[in-house]
Amino acid sequence: MQGKKNKHGTRDFKFPFLTRMYRSLNVQFKLDAFVEGELKRVKTGSHILDAGCGSQRYKKFCAHLKYSAQDFAQFTQDDQVTLLGEKNFGEKYEYGKLDYEGNIWDINEASGTFDVILCTEVLEHIPYPVETVKELARLLKPGGKLIMTAPSNCLRHMDPYFYSSGYSDRWYEEIFSRNGLIAEKIEMVGDYYKWMAIECARSMRMPGIFNKLLVLPAFIYYYSKRPTQESRSTLCLGYHTVSTKPK
Repeated sequence: MQGKKNKHGTRDFKFPFLTRMYRSLNVQFKLDAFVEGELKRVKTGSHILDAGCGSQRYKKFCAHLKYSAQDFAQFTQDDQVTLLGEKNFGEKYEYGKLDYEGNIWDINEASGTFDVILCTEVLEHIPYPVETVKELARLLKPGGKLIMTAPSNCLRHMDPYFYSSGYSDRWYEEIFSRNGLIAEKIEMVGDYYKWMAIECARSMRMPGIFNKLLVLPAFIYYYSKRPTQESRSTLCLGYHTVSTKPK
């Protein structure tokens, strides 16, 4: 039923409509496109810190930049907790080569070192998110850019390093401003209807044909709904943000 792997590490389906449906329900595609687009706009030769880099998913988009990586590097194979029948990150999770190893809210580097800092889907895994934004702001040069994403609603994952299900746009507005950053972009990902469709799809993946038959009508209903102002303000999946440090 599936073809060869695409650049996201997933497989496209034999039938195009299934591939389109899968991509519309998998926020990873939107995240990858956002990060790739922002990194392409960064000036060649700029020094970037990939903070909380993990497996360094986006290093491939930084070939034109001076790349440095940071992570606490404590998530191990033994932490592969099974949730709803699925492993957190498949069968393996490997870190890339790190330039800084330790807590993201206390990085051993001089202030104003980096032109750009990338921090994607990290905040929910650290106990001190406000202190983390403060530290990343310290490390940015004047005029530097912080590219940051995190969920606003998510299931437990990467346990035991899971501290929050997400953050709202109001949180970004307040914490960026408090730490001297100017929010240039705070993009909402998905809405209430998309969230419900995703959870219905997740439920249908659980064993049992009876479960699938019961949930399928709800999935079709929510998947076919168009976003509205009300559905967006009720709930979304996450936010993609860009902020700058004044010169």
